[in-house]
Amino acid sequence: MRVRADMNDVNLHYFLRPDHHDAGRIWAATSAMVAPDTEFDDRRDWLFNEIEDLHDRGARTICALDARTGHLRGFVTVDPETKRLHQMVVAPEALGSGLARVLLGEARDMAPARIEVAVSRANARALRFFEREGFRRLGETTNATGDDAVLMEWRA
Repeated sequence: MRVRADMNDVNLHYFLRPDHHDAGRIWAATSAMVAPDTEFDDRRDWLFNEIEDLHDRGARTICALDARTGHLRGFVTVDPETKRLHQMVVAPEALGSGLARVLLGEARDMAPARIEVAVSRANARALRFFEREGFRRLGETTNATGDDAVLMEWRA
């Protein structure tokens, strides 16, 4: 499916094994913007294993590829059963393009009544985004990598 994100066409598809490399690259680059002292390139295998494990338990990942270049620009992983958004990543070069809103729309399609997400306390940009999108803070938690996080929830 083709959608627009701030004048850029993106194609959406379910995560495929060939997406692994680019997903790890953009996850590491985006994560490094939040925690520059952490070596995220060494954690790329963790991300792929995490996504594979989530898929085995029923989660789905939607990828957004630049329609012109075919490069991965972002992805979102949601477990429709638990209503948990596990990963939402936008490539650094696509930040501010509206792609995060497109990916969140896909997450809402997968879990239309309610979504819960643990957002790293250090990621002020993501916290502001989710608050703008109607998520409310529920309390403190840790995220999948063990960082201090804010538990947030959206309800339809």
